[in-house]
Amino acid sequence: MSRIYRYILLLSLAVFLAGSCEQDNRDFALDLYVTVEDGTVAAQNALVHIYAPVDNSAVDFFLYTDEEGKVSISLKNKAVVEIVATKRPYKSCTYAELERGSKTQYLDMTISGDPDSGCRDDQ
Repeated sequence: MSRIYRYILLLSLAVFLAGSCEQDNRDFALDLYVTVEDGTVAAQNALVHIYAPVDNSAVDFFLYTDEEGKVSISLKNKAVVEIVATKRPYKSCTYAELERGSKTQYLDMTISGDPDSGCRDDQ
């Protein structure tokens, strides 16, 4: 008799575990807000280059910020991207790891050539 109870318990546990797993099908998204002057002014119409720094990557976007200083991308797969934002005389660089759902990141641009801009010499 205990074998029957054990079998029913294992079967119900298996059904419970199989039914409780829900797959997350959301895209990997990034909302980037670009500012200047220590985050006080939104950088409208700044050119933002978002790319994956690997060979044969399809992740390579050139976008312009809107009036709020915002650009957004959405991908089907997870990615770590590099970000370069420019609007003369400002330029700054950073990176982001895209997550399921929406990730918000802020980038404050500094004067070009500033050693604290986060940019390498080849960016």
